[in-house]
Amino acid sequence: MQVSAEIRWFWRSTPPPGLEEWFCKADAHCCSVGGGGKRLDEYLLDDQQVELSLKRRGGKPGVEVKGLVAVTWGSLMVGPFAGPVELWTKWTSDPLELTKPTIAIKKQRWLRKFNTSVFLPQEIPLDCDERPLNNYSLPTLGCNVELTKIKLPNCDIWWTFGFEAFGTIRTVENDLRAVATVLVNRKPPKFEDGLLSSYPAWINERAREI
Repeated sequence: MQVSAEIRWFWRSTPPPGLEEWFCKADAHCCSVGGGGKRLDEYLLDDQQVELSLKRRGGKPGVEVKGLVAVTWGSLMVGPFAGPVELWTKWTSDPLELTKPTIAIKKQRWLRKFNTSVFLPQEIPLDCDERPLNNYSLPTLGCNVELTKIKLPNCDIWWTFGFEAFGTIRTVENDLRAVATVLVNRKPPKFEDGLLSSYPAWINERAREI
């Protein structure tokens, strides 16, 4: 089981001005961004609730199960990164399979990963497959920061930016805040009209439009 503290924003059509360039270029950061590849994720549709997510990630076997523990685990107020922090838990089970109805979402994701087990969060260089470079290893305490372009089945385009701090229930909130502070010092652009939402809540809203 993985425990995570999360906060996420969504924008229809385009991200805030300057966000993609700031996040993806190495100029403002200590290393280049990882990822950039495309994949297809399939989610189970359940319009009765937004607290449980079942997903098949990029055609991999098994199902990722994600459950909401607390809607307001904490509050983030660091520069443009402001809003309630949610607490989630996640499991992956190979024998599980998704049944209909589902929704398939095309994603192109760029990722920055931080090790938070050290005094100051340390960014880990990643390759295009989001694997650590230069003999770095994946941390057990850390935080993922992602920018993702999303294409829905009706061809609508959305963008999402999110923090996902992972580790223990005692560490994740402070680790998320520490990484947000690191990124604020790298002078991000302003966030404009972002929709604060989890993936399950956002998917339920979009399913009504398709």
